[in-house]
Amino acid sequence: MISRKGLVILCIIGVTWVVLSYFTQRAGYNVIVCPSRLVYDLPCAGCGGTRAFLLLIKGHPVDAFFMNPNVYPAVLGILAALLLAGYDFVHHTNRLRDISARFRQWGNRPAVYVPVLLFEAVVWGYNIWRYRHGML
Repeated sequence: MISRKGLVILCIIGVTWVVLSYFTQRAGYNVIVCPSRLVYDLPCAGCGGTRAFLLLIKGHPVDAFFMNPNVYPAVLGILAALLLAGYDFVHHTNRLRDISARFRQWGNRPAVYVPVLLFEAVVWGYNIWRYRHGML
């Protein structure tokens, strides 16, 4: 389990990442941060995630979905974790740890992870198709 100090550091890194991404995009730079794309010249299932998040912040939810559909589960998960971490910090509880343990148990079932893996395979294929057609 991540410590409170580690959680604060993770939040600072995340906020810094969003701010830097926003300003580099606004300045007209296209920074490639995907290791898969840098090394293998193939996008991963997460490619376009930062741009999708920025589109969502700017009020373009449909464009964000088409940039990378993973943006919605990621944002919901991050918000839920931050809210639970804040609650734990204020009330000195361990709800985030307890809920994440239950979520890991629930996610270890084939009825859960097989559809998730299939969805990610479709997203990955979609990203490869868009990359090959100059849209990513």
